[in-house]
Amino acid sequence: MAQNATSGYASYCNYGYEATYGSAASGTRVFGSGQKITITRKNNMERLYGLGSRNATTAVAKKYEGSVTVEFNLANASWFRAILGTVESAAAGAAYDHTYSEANTLQSFSIVNGTEMGTLDEVSVLLGCKANTATITASVGEIVKCRIEAMYKTETLATSSVVAQVAEDFDTYTFAQGSLQLPSGSTIGDVQSVELTINNNLEMLWGLGSRLATAGVEKAREYNLRMTVAFENTATLLHKFLGATGAPLGTSTPAAQATCLLTFTNGLTDASERSITITLANVYLDTETLPKDVNELTKEDVEGWALSGTSVVWTNATTSDEGDP
Repeated sequence: MAQNATSGYASYCNYGYEATYGSAASGTRVFGSGQKITITRKNNMERLYGLGSRNATTAVAKKYEGSVTVEFNLANASWFRAILGTVESAAAGAAYDHTYSEANTLQSFSIVNGTEMGTLDEVSVLLGCKANTATITASVGEIVKCRIEAMYKTETLATSSVVAQVAEDFDTYTFAQGSLQLPSGSTIGDVQSVELTINNNLEMLWGLGSRLATAGVEKAREYNLRMTVAFENTATLLHKFLGATGAPLGTSTPAAQATCLLTFTNGLTDASERSITITLANVYLDTETLPKDVNELTKEDVEGWALSGTSVVWTNATTSDEGDP
């Protein structure tokens, strides 16, 4: 078989959760529909100079660094285990709730990816992946989009045994299936866009004796929220931002919004229900922008953050979170 240059149609990207950090897991899961993957590798080479010449005499490789970005359309919620840490599954009437919660230690995963190129293929397994950030973006007229940025320990590379792309079994969500409540029970109307970013502030750890990382260390966790809303009244967001109805509070901090719910649902019930509900706690609004232009729809832009993420609940008809190890 001839060797061929090719495009992404001949590639695949699957993943699986590891039982031990850096130990390969089977790629039985898919992040979502319409996946794109970008892998960045660094040898951290350093030129060595010495007396007697202006040119470098050699080079040496320092720590090996690997990072990966996966972009996809929101369909399933199994990947929340990588960004939050734990999941529990339980019956919920005729359906099942899979509840993802915060953990101090993140679940590592392997990404199995490659490209069919003819006689010699590219088959790469990224080991010891840990999710640093995850971003969900929902905008009017768009499919709900997700982006995960992760760091990994090492990888294996082969030229055969290409596998198939795991199929996405769940329908892809669009903006029309989303809603935003701030606080819980108070639905914000005419949301033009909303973006939620979860940041684990990971730092990879290296030690003497190997170029490869030994661990990914979780530091402060952040939940950042931004939204654009058609401006219809001052009570929806501006009063919450100011902390009062008539003017900004002069000596105290505006109260936190107790909860924020970002929900995506197919609108059905019982065993036919497919929904993802993200609940944030203690939301503070930090910046507000209100441009007014005769040629534009008046929109209010607000950014803030939550102190914690209460849970992500994925409801569907499957008994487990796609087969936890």
